[in-house]
Amino acid sequence: MRVLHVLDGTCDPTAMQVLETLRSRMGGGAFEHHVAVCDGPMAPISREFISGEIHRAEARFSNWAAFSPGLKALGHKLTFDVIHAWGPRAASLCAAMLPPRPIVVTLLDPALADDAGRRLRPMPNISVIAGSQVVRRRLMERGVAPERIVVIRGPVDFGAINQARNEDVRAALVGKQAPVVLMSGPASKAGDQFTGLWAAAIVAKVIPSLRVIMPYASPERARLQRFMCDVSMSEVIVLPPPEWPWAKLVACADAFLIPASADTCTEPIAWAMAGGVPILGAAVRSVAEILADRSNALLCKPGEPRTMAAKLLMILEDTGLRRQITEVARGQAYEVFSARQFTENHRQVYENVLNTRPVGDGVRDTAMVA
Repeated sequence: MRVLHVLDGTCDPTAMQVLETLRSRMGGGAFEHHVAVCDGPMAPISREFISGEIHRAEARFSNWAAFSPGLKALGHKLTFDVIHAWGPRAASLCAAMLPPRPIVVTLLDPALADDAGRRLRPMPNISVIAGSQVVRRRLMERGVAPERIVVIRGPVDFGAINQARNEDVRAALVGKQAPVVLMSGPASKAGDQFTGLWAAAIVAKVIPSLRVIMPYASPERARLQRFMCDVSMSEVIVLPPPEWPWAKLVACADAFLIPASADTCTEPIAWAMAGGVPILGAAVRSVAEILADRSNALLCKPGEPRTMAAKLLMILEDTGLRRQITEVARGQAYEVFSARQFTENHRQVYENVLNTRPVGDGVRDTAMVA
C-alpha cells in the first residue's frame, strides 16, 4: 500500500514525531510512504524529525480555497493509494489538488477543531484520526459525523527514552543542574506556559538551582524569554536543541509540567508517563482525559500559579508520592500508548478507507479499554 502524507503549517514537531514513528514502523515491503510539505517554512523543520525525501509543495490558502501547483504536479508524478493529511488545511488542499483517493486527516490539537470542522463538514469523503476523545467531541459539535472519526493514541518509544538516558543527554543540556522541569511545548496561549513559568519562578525562590526546559520555538516562547529577562530570571529557562525529540527531553527531566488554560495537545504527556517522569497538569478536559489526581499525576485548577507552585514543590520533594504516581503512569503507558497498537490501528484505518468500510472498523481507543 502506498501512502502520501501531506503536512501543513499546523503540523508541529510533536505531530512530526508521530508521523516518523508511523513511517518507521509501517515500512517494509507492504507499505510505501511519501511525504510532502505544503507550507514553505515547515520544510527545514520537518527534516529535523522526518527521515527520507520530503517533497516541497508550497500552497496558497484562503478561508475557503487552497491552491498548490507543486502538489498537483506531485499527484501526477507519484502513485499512491491513500492520502494522509496532517492538519485541516492540508486536508482541504489534498481534496482540491490531488487525484481522487481516500483521504484521512490526523488532528492532535483540540485548538484545530474549529477550523477542521468548518473545512471537513462539507467533505464527507474525508475521515479523521483524532488524538483524543476531546478532539472527537469538538469535531462532532461542529457537525462532523461521528462515524467519520476514530481515536488513535500514542505512540511512545520506551527504548528511545532508555537510550537517551544511557547517552546522558541531561548532562549535555544542563550539566549537573537540578531539579529540572520539562514544560509542554511549543509554548502557546492555550498551553499557558506563562502560568507554568510563574509557578516555577515561585519554586525557584525555594530551590534557586531549578531550571525549566522549554522545547520548540514559537512566538509565545520568545515572549516568555523576554518576560523572564525583564524580571531578571533568564537563567531559569533552558532552550534545548530544536531537533531534540520528546524521548531526549523526557530523559533530562525530574518533573513534567502541562499548565494549560484550555484543551491542548496531550501527546507529550504520554512520553512523560512512559519515561517515569512525575507529571503536574492543569485539569482541563484534554489533560483530565488521561490523568487523574494522585493516581498517575497531580492536577490543579488552570491559571493558579501559587497552587501550581505548591504542587510542583510537592512533586520535587516528596519521594514517596513521586514513586507512587510514576509507577501507575508508566504501567498505563505500556497499555495506552503502545507503538505496536498505534501502528496496527493505522494499518486498519488505511484498509478501511481503501475498501470503503467505516473508518473505525476494527480500531480501538486504547485509553478506553486500558
